[in-house]
Amino acid sequence: MLSDDVILGRLDSAVTAARNAGDHILNQDISGIRVSPKGLNDSVSETDFAVEEMISDYLREHHPEDGFFGEEQGESGTGNGEGGRWIVDPIDGTDNYIRGIPNFTVSIAYEDHSGRLALGVVFNPVQKELFTGVMGSGAFLNGNPINVSGVTDPSDAVSIIAPPRKNHERTSDYFRLMEDIFLHTRDVRRFGSAAQDLCYVACGRVDAYYEMGLHYYDIAAGMVILSEAGGRYSAFSDSEVLTEDGNILATNGNLQDWYSEKIHDTMGA
Repeated sequence: MLSDDVILGRLDSAVTAARNAGDHILNQDISGIRVSPKGLNDSVSETDFAVEEMISDYLREHHPEDGFFGEEQGESGTGNGEGGRWIVDPIDGTDNYIRGIPNFTVSIAYEDHSGRLALGVVFNPVQKELFTGVMGSGAFLNGNPINVSGVTDPSDAVSIIAPPRKNHERTSDYFRLMEDIFLHTRDVRRFGSAAQDLCYVACGRVDAYYEMGLHYYDIAAGMVILSEAGGRYSAFSDSEVLTEDGNILATNGNLQDWYSEKIHDTMGA
């Protein structure tokens, strides 16, 4: 296990890289940005590539022993010795970004050399919200401690729901689940950045969040922050591997079993 000083040094690097990336994003004229399709309802902008390169260059310069895994670059470098691996989504919520919707984030997580998630940083540059978490040391929003909500009754819960826009074959099941959740809870929301969604559960703005078909870089940083804020996350079923299947349920902990049962009963997960 890496020492506290080593982890905190990497936290400082991740925060600086995220803030630099946010400044770059805000300085772009979105009206002239080139956008390319990546797949069904999935886009990438030239800013995504530029920001990931900025983050990669900064982290490699300061921590050359570490590997790097980014949404756009993929795996590049495996680290060595006591080095770990950075997991980066340069703009989580690209569709929001290119349309001028302020719900997008820079997401940076770090695994130690054993593959254990050690820290997460999620930065929304428009809203100037910096979420951070270090395993064993708590979670923070702009330096202030955060915790999940204390909601225990599903009828009081607000959920973030995210339809399977990249997985249309599950649409019917998913909307039956959404209807069931909607009818038994207070309200639902949809923001468009998985990293931000996990942080919103972490700071108690909402009580639960679920989505299908995500990638590890979408959720790694948010998983650390949520866990350190007292929340829980899991795959949709015991037969799934969350980091591979990408079907995530995240709650304040009190509601995990209730939402899990709903997912199982409706979707057969």
